Amino acid sequence: MRIPKVRRRWIVLAVIVAVLFTSYRLLDSHTYIYYYRVVDDHTLMVGTLSGPGAWARVTSVVETPATVTIIVSNFYFQLGPSTDVGIGYESVAKLQDALGSRTVIDGSDGHSVERRTCPPQVCLWPPGP
Repeated sequence: MRIPKVRRRWIVLAVIVAVLFTSYRLLDSHTYIYYYRVVDDHTLMVGTLSGPGAWARVTSVVETPATVTIIVSNFYFQLGPSTDVGIGYESVAKLQDALGSRTVIDGSDGHSVERRTCPPQVCLWPPGP
């Protein structure tokens, strides 16, 4: 039994979409937040380390009266050999309410995040929690 040409194209397109979606889900993961800086009452800059060519972004901000939980996701695809050199990224987290005295929590591991006031180019050196 032969499948009509138009139907075959839809099947091929569906398979390609499924492969791309699965690849995206496998390469996208939560990353550790090393610090946060306060820009203003409603804006935080969160610092992470990622591999070269990675795309780091804030994917979730959950606010309660006592805490702000932030999740930063990292999409990383590497074609060449690994250099194991992390690159510092700062991502913007916008808050609905002012930060005040609330604790910032890293949603990837549940630990509190250290507040820093250093300039972005030196905040992650030396790297480490």
